[in-house]
Amino acid sequence: MKSAFRFVSLTVLALALLGMAQKPPGIIVRFYVEANKQDTETFSTPVTLKNPPRPAFIEKVPVVSEKSFRAIFPFRAADGTWGCAFKLDDQGKLDLDTASSSKRGYAIVPLIITKVGRHQFAELVIDRPVTDGIISIPGDITELEIAELKKTYPVIGQEPKKKGKGKQAGDKGGTPAPTVKED
Repeated sequence: MKSAFRFVSLTVLALALLGMAQKPPGIIVRFYVEANKQDTETFSTPVTLKNPPRPAFIEKVPVVSEKSFRAIFPFRAADGTWGCAFKLDDQGKLDLDTASSSKRGYAIVPLIITKVGRHQFAELVIDRPVTDGIISIPGDITELEIAELKKTYPVIGQEPKKKGKGKQAGDKGGTPAPTVKED
């Protein structure tokens, strides 16, 4: 019995150490939804929104985080800074659709955290449901932040080509389509 307990204890300790040894991400991107003023401090945090500047509250749990990103699409904004669109996985798409459907008129506040610091962006007002699973920060992203995003996530249009044999039109994979030899 003692040896079984010792084995379980050592296994749990080893797993905990492995979890601590994982390299933290170089960039964290979160999108928070504006909270109702009556929400308690348990569920919301006070912030100052940027456009127009005003005090507000945001939910403590982000509606979308970097864990939901499948790919990114960085682009130059009109002011010369960078913007970036984020393509979400199925869960992120559902979370964004739900929040944007139920919180019309509220704001989504993007936040990027890197080794250098924390960067809050101008909020995005929710004017319609977002059903395509794409959310973007329209500008004000720094070169450093874009470089970290590109190192961390695949860039749409720059995905590596899949290796393998070419497929014929209509072939779904698996067994190759038969060919007819003409005489």
